[in-house]
Amino acid sequence: MERKKFIQAATLGAAAVLTGSAISLNAKTKNMENTSSKNKGFSRANHVGIVVANLDRSIAFYEALTGLKVNNVDQIGGDRMAQVLGLKKTLIRYANLHLENINMDLLEYEQPEPVKAHYDNNQISAMHLCFEVDNIQDAVKRLKDAGIKLSGEPIIFEAADGLKAGFGTAVAYFDDPDGTHLEIIEPQGPFKRAPMQRQML
Repeated sequence: MERKKFIQAATLGAAAVLTGSAISLNAKTKNMENTSSKNKGFSRANHVGIVVANLDRSIAFYEALTGLKVNNVDQIGGDRMAQVLGLKKTLIRYANLHLENINMDLLEYEQPEPVKAHYDNNQISAMHLCFEVDNIQDAVKRLKDAGIKLSGEPIIFEAADGLKAGFGTAVAYFDDPDGTHLEIIEPQGPFKRAPMQRQML
C-alpha cells in the first residue's frame, strides 16, 4: 500500500514538474514572439522629407501626382527644434501627405534661408523617391499630359541591362518643381515589395 501511494505521489509530482516546464516554455516562446514582432526602430520607414522652395506649389504638385490630399499643414520652429536639427535657428512650414505605405513631409524653411542644392543621380548622398504604379505607360501618359518632362524615355529591364533578375520591371525618372529626383516603377521579381519576414539578430 505504501509503495502504491509512493508511486502515485511520484507520478503526480512528475506531472506537475512537466506541466510547470511546459507553462514556462510556452511563456518564454510567447515572450520571444512578442519581442521579435516589435519594431526596434530601423525596420519600418515612417516618412520621407523633401525640402521645397514654395510649399503651396509643392502641395499642388504632389496632390495632383498622387491623387491624394495633404493631411495636415502646420509650422514648427524655435530653439528646441533648431537644436535637434543642428541649426542656430529655424522656422519651417510643412505639410504631411500620407501615401499607402509611407508618409511624405514637404518642408519649406523660412529660417534659416534655404539654399538651392542640385544632385545628379550619380552623386554620393543623392536620393530619390520612387512611386510604384500598376501600368508604366498609363503613368507616363499622365505625367506627359500634365506637362512633366521625363529625364529619359521609360525602359523595361532585360538581360542586356546587366542585371540577373527583375526582368520585365519598367522604370522612368522625372523631377519635381524643385529638382528633387523622382521615379515611377512597375516592379517585377525582387523589385516587388513582399510582406516583410522579421528575423531576430
